[in-house]
Amino acid sequence: MLVRNDEGNVGKISIFAVGVLLWIGMLIYCIPHEGHHIQQDLTNRSAIVLSNQNISSRGFAIDGRDVTLTGYVGTPEVSDKAVKLVQALWGVRSVRTNILDQAGKPAPIVTKQQAEAAATSITNILKLGNVEFFSGTERLTPGGQATLNQVVTVLAKYPGMRVEIAGHTDSVGIPEANLDLSRKRAATVKVYLVSKGIAAANLTDVGYGQTRPIASNDTAIGRQANRRVEFHTKENN
Repeated sequence: MLVRNDEGNVGKISIFAVGVLLWIGMLIYCIPHEGHHIQQDLTNRSAIVLSNQNISSRGFAIDGRDVTLTGYVGTPEVSDKAVKLVQALWGVRSVRTNILDQAGKPAPIVTKQQAEAAATSITNILKLGNVEFFSGTERLTPGGQATLNQVVTVLAKYPGMRVEIAGHTDSVGIPEANLDLSRKRAATVKVYLVSKGIAAANLTDVGYGQTRPIASNDTAIGRQANRRVEFHTKENN
């Protein structure tokens, strides 16, 4: 009798238990990811608001909602302005900054040979790992950020070098939507590089959509190759 009566109950209890476990799993997954998204969002929005005011940063350190701005090139007045701009952003709890270097220093000369050497280094980096985004969005994956961190290392060697960030897509979908996505992804890359200390004035972001394929869009491998971000380096002498 207990077996008969409990058969249905066992099923109900099992379904309930699975539901609880799924809820706990989602909670465990979302908490750290939400924290990561908040930090990335604060980094991006801080870089954008400073870039719009022609204030170039050399680095952000974000711990939760606390922002540290470091290594600005400018005057203490520029430093105060930067702090006020970031402090006004929604979600920021506190902002502090280091004393700035004096303004007026000319940008270091970058020769054609140096720009070509930088381009070669970046090409080799991209052979090992693409600048990846979450599918259908302009949001960088952790792997995409890791690749860009290597690119930052190269660009930091040539502070005066101009760089075009070019976004490309495959031919799947609506051309206009692909063009818009490529522009957004290029802009995201620029924001990320600025957040890591690359001068915004040296960076230009542009999206080409599906108009410049480097492989056939008839195969999965070709389409993957066409979904890319390129960096075109230029001398400044």
